[in-house]
Amino acid sequence: DDYNVKATFFVVGQDIDTYGPQYKRIVDEGHTIGMHSYSHKYSEIYSSSDAFVNDYQRIHQLIFDTTGVDSKFYRFPGGSSNSLCNTSMSVFVDYLNSQNVKYYDWNVDVGDATPAAFSSDEIVDNVMKNVVKYKTSVILMHDASNKDATVEALPNLIEALQQSGAMILPITDETTVIHHTCVVQ
Repeated sequence: DDYNVKATFFVVGQDIDTYGPQYKRIVDEGHTIGMHSYSHKYSEIYSSSDAFVNDYQRIHQLIFDTTGVDSKFYRFPGGSSNSLCNTSMSVFVDYLNSQNVKYYDWNVDVGDATPAAFSSDEIVDNVMKNVVKYKTSVILMHDASNKDATVEALPNLIEALQQSGAMILPITDETTVIHHTCVVQ
């Protein structure tokens, strides 16, 4: 809010009791809300196409019931290039396509999903050295309660991006899609 920046939040449904009011706030304040699964349990979500569909339907309905938004954006837990699936990712992509849902991966990673602890300065450096490589960057950041360095880095990161002339925008229907995998239709 301090910088008048809008972002995209890919949310997990199992966190609704803790974060439900924030899901509504995301929408009310003009940010984009997307689906990041209901359970975030790879072994369950990716065990079969039926399991994926069930998880998708739960998070889709939860976002709608909580915010009134019919979300059309999805980010696979682990990304579309994850190797933790018992089923080909193309099956899941086909399903999302049948629902007119776009999935997004990322091409810039702050590094906060790894066991290594990055400082807030390192997070800013990770982003700034990589965003210049792309015309459109989708930056992967996590806002979980144990991501203090990420939260601390955010003001400096926003300022650095703005000073570099980058436009910080939420994902919309017009956003260039960033994918890790190329799935043949």
